[in-house]
Amino acid sequence: MVKEIIRTMRALDAKLTIERWLADGSFSARLPEVELLRGVPQPEDYHAEGDAFVHTMLCVASVPEDADPRVFWGVLLHDIGKAETTEFIKGRWRSWGHADKGAVMVPAVMERLGLPELGADVAWLVKHHTFHFSWNLEPGARLTRNQHRFVEHPLFPLLLQVCRADAAGSYGGSDKGMKIDQIVAILEDEGAL
Repeated sequence: MVKEIIRTMRALDAKLTIERWLADGSFSARLPEVELLRGVPQPEDYHAEGDAFVHTMLCVASVPEDADPRVFWGVLLHDIGKAETTEFIKGRWRSWGHADKGAVMVPAVMERLGLPELGADVAWLVKHHTFHFSWNLEPGARLTRNQHRFVEHPLFPLLLQVCRADAAGSYGGSDKGMKIDQIVAILEDEGAL
């Protein structure tokens, strides 16, 4: 029964399912990778909302109800790699490599939930949800040839939605949302969106 519900869901249905699992106590068993984010610290200056679990739940709450289910699952699983990669380095909590680590974990999660057909797409979204930090775009910048190739990926529009949800769940001094807005503005200006 759960597999059929999950298979047909949009973001609203997925949110309601997650809320039910949290209420009935089955969330931890169904999604232990997300449960492990409870208590995983994040830098307070960028994540004043709290630990990685609180951040994840705030991100999930910001996903539009009619969003593609791959966006929902990408947002829910975007930081699962932080449970294994978070360390206190040079006076700050860091999670270097969490996107790659999480992407490797996603197919098994999606298989367990009965959604193996979404595994590769959700893994791609998780792997690339931090892409904008490496682009270092200055005001008035144009995208490079390699950046344009990346933008042409068929999942890129969904990735922007995952990144927007990630930004919406990040309180503090994070500039994630501004970076995504800048990229979208450049793409619109170039007629690529």
